[in-house]
Amino acid sequence: NAMKKYPTRRIYVVIAIMALWATAIGARLCFLHVVYSADYKQRAERQQQRTFELTPQRGIIYDRNKNELAVSVKVDSIFAVPDEIDDPTATAATLSTLLGVPRDELSQKLQMQRSFVWIKRKVNVAESIALARRKLPGIYFQKEHHRFYPKREMAAHVLGYVNIDEEGMGGLEYRYNRSVRGETGRAVIMSDARGRSFNSVEQPPAPGANLITTIDENIQYILEKEIAEAAAKTRPKGLSIIAMSPSTGEILGMANYPTFNPNEYARSPQNWSNHAVSQTYEPGSTFKIVTVASAIEEGLATPTDLIDCQMGSIVVFGRLIHDHKPFGLLTVKQIVEKSSDVGAIKLGLRLGDERFATYIDRLGFGKPTNIDLPGEERGLTKPASHWTKSSIGSIAMGQEIGVTPLQIIRMVSVIANGGILYEPYIVKRIEHPQRGVLSETTPHGERVISADTAAKLQDMLEVVVTHGTATAGKLDGYTAAGKTGTAQKIDETGRYSKTKFVASFAGFAPASNPVIAIIVVIDGPAGPHMGGQVAAPLFKKVAEPILRYMTVPPDVPSYAPQYTVKNEKPRLTVAAVYDRRRSLQPVSTVVIHRRYSGDGGDFGDITIPDFHGKSLRQVTEECLKAGLRLQSAGSGAAVEQMPPPGASVRVGARVQVRFSTRASQR
Repeated sequence: NAMKKYPTRRIYVVIAIMALWATAIGARLCFLHVVYSADYKQRAERQQQRTFELTPQRGIIYDRNKNELAVSVKVDSIFAVPDEIDDPTATAATLSTLLGVPRDELSQKLQMQRSFVWIKRKVNVAESIALARRKLPGIYFQKEHHRFYPKREMAAHVLGYVNIDEEGMGGLEYRYNRSVRGETGRAVIMSDARGRSFNSVEQPPAPGANLITTIDENIQYILEKEIAEAAAKTRPKGLSIIAMSPSTGEILGMANYPTFNPNEYARSPQNWSNHAVSQTYEPGSTFKIVTVASAIEEGLATPTDLIDCQMGSIVVFGRLIHDHKPFGLLTVKQIVEKSSDVGAIKLGLRLGDERFATYIDRLGFGKPTNIDLPGEERGLTKPASHWTKSSIGSIAMGQEIGVTPLQIIRMVSVIANGGILYEPYIVKRIEHPQRGVLSETTPHGERVISADTAAKLQDMLEVVVTHGTATAGKLDGYTAAGKTGTAQKIDETGRYSKTKFVASFAGFAPASNPVIAIIVVIDGPAGPHMGGQVAAPLFKKVAEPILRYMTVPPDVPSYAPQYTVKNEKPRLTVAAVYDRRRSLQPVSTVVIHRRYSGDGGDFGDITIPDFHGKSLRQVTEECLKAGLRLQSAGSGAAVEQMPPPGASVRVGARVQVRFSTRASQR
């Protein structure tokens, strides 16, 4: 019985142990399934798949004529799946050679315990082709959108730039980033049971909206061409030009020196600032427009009033101020013409602190213009209650106040358009490829001085160009009006420097019917430093071709150069008239009027040149000289044009030219 009893007991013990073991396993499985199921599921998914964002296609930025200024193109980005790489060291060495990435950095990435790691994003075509030929295990390509600026430096400070993630970091790219960037998509890298990876797009990216700007590519080209030449001559610290429509506030062109290429923005971070809106400087004599306009508007002066300028010196509440020249009795009109400091101070004293401060505010100083660009400075002004007794003397002649170039040209536009202060703007319209027009900007302005006061100032400022301090800004064929400025900079001791200056000229043309207002600001020119010496000539150089491009008829009747062509019939092309360096000789037999409107007559006929193989700069130059409006697309060399070479068109006709980096077939 005992022998029968013990085996039975052992069986029970074994059964009990097995039951406990099964219960423990069941409990563990149940515990894992119920308690840790979500955690283990996430771990498995992390091992089997990796989610990453797909950059959307940013909207195109156009000029006012639908010329592309910023586009998005698809490029390859390179990523790795480390688990699929057998020899990380060798792979890192190969990638380093092909992509120019440090080998140590790549080795570290390839040995990470991750299913996805970026190797290099947005590689160039040569790198992509070279890597594709190697067919490295665990190395994959992903298409991404890349921002590209086909005109390189053109309008760089207006457009801005984007970072590696296609986020706007300056200019319009930053200001309108939400509208332009689009909606990010999502892709998943899946791994099968054998560890092989493949891509699956879960959510495609949505494109962004397009911006149609007020910028005119041809006007912008003129500004940048002339600003580069002027910078080479004057060697300034900085140089800014703005071209603006005085009757709407539209910015037609805005250029700065030094500039940068937004395709390679990281190479020149010191040049990113848009000084046209962010540079605060003392305006000097251009601010006398505010002083004189305020006095006339208040009925405290007329253009013919005589003012004793005291032979060049005046004491303002204990402060002795000297004029740049000794003047005696001058009319108010002559004070503007000759830019008398003493005369301006006396007009300021007639106004008094409070009234003068009111007009300074009314004309837009000391506050943002609300232009749709980031980084705008508001300038530096003080309420009248914070002025010293002598402040009015300084401010009346453009000292003790800080302004931006944009604020000055906005004020000058008030004179040009008859008394309306407009908000400047750059984006005319936002259009979405699927949803149509999202928003449209309309000019917004308010009257700040009377039309009568503006007309009187127009007349005074025209005399500045014809007989005053800005004769170097006198235009061929057009009347112009404006004011020079030469301001001393503050030196390291806090005093006005005798060697550092800001030279400027702000004006508009034609004076009889202004269509464009232009400001030139030169910070720290080497050599001649007066506004009339360096800024006014630059105004002339940009204003003349702009007016001709805009097909504005000359308003100087006597300006009809008597030309004929040597050994040819007395018939000129627009290009020949535009470029006086051609072989033309003055005669007295034939008078050929310059026509820019294309109205009637054989003179309006132009033969379209052959642009094939030429660069954008060359084509733009030829179109400007011929009086043609260029609409360009792409970059590189010209490969296609419409109308074709040899076609006859009228002055001002539009020519479409496509550029490509690939050689064309003819």
